[in-house]
Amino acid sequence: MKTKTSHSLAVTLRLLLICLVSLTTSTFAEDKAEKLTILVTGANRGLGLEYAKQYRAGGHQVIGTARKPDEAVELKATGAEVVKLDVTDDEDIANLAKGLKGRRIDVLINNAGYLSRDQTREALTLSFSVNTLGPLFVSRALTPNLQLSDAPKVINVSSRAGRLTDGTGNMTGYAISKTAVNMVTRNLHSQLNEKGFVVISLAPGRNQTAMGGKGAPLKPEESVSQIIKFIASLDQTHSGGFWYYDGTELEW
Repeated sequence: MKTKTSHSLAVTLRLLLICLVSLTTSTFAEDKAEKLTILVTGANRGLGLEYAKQYRAGGHQVIGTARKPDEAVELKATGAEVVKLDVTDDEDIANLAKGLKGRRIDVLINNAGYLSRDQTREALTLSFSVNTLGPLFVSRALTPNLQLSDAPKVINVSSRAGRLTDGTGNMTGYAISKTAVNMVTRNLHSQLNEKGFVVISLAPGRNQTAMGGKGAPLKPEESVSQIIKFIASLDQTHSGGFWYYDGTELEW
């Protein structure tokens, strides 16, 4: 009887030890593997703010940019690191790169955007400067930071309005600039894919934000949740492509 009791106790202790080791190993692996550094431009409102909220909730480090950091109250409340950046300002971009020198960035989301229905030269130029040249110059400036990541990803926020198969509507400057940012994606892909980068264009859909309007069909918290899962699944086969928020590939 004594022998059986001793044997049963030994088996129980062994099982407890296995469970403890398994739990500890699993927790350590999650802590070690899943903590990423995400940089989001235009993160003080709309989808940019929602990226910051959800990535922070997932335990990731977020660097959120805003043209006026002092006014980015909601962004600061997420726990994100807030830095100044106007994507049309070369000095701001240089200062961003200087301030982040030597720091790893795993995912760059070129989210800052501008929408105007005006068709003046000034409005069209600003659309192009923000929506097209912004992602190009920010990506170039932060390439050294992204190279420090084991799996660097560049997400250029585009729009279905930029598809050549559409080409309709009254958002001329916005549509043209989004068509052009798709070429930025193709260009960066050709330069960086061999270095292990994944570079994509992403259409987040029309969301209930200041830009999308209250009548938009998508809620930011829902679409961003799907986008974050999609970004996590990206590999080299996705690079150079144009994707919808739900992971569907789009035509150019």
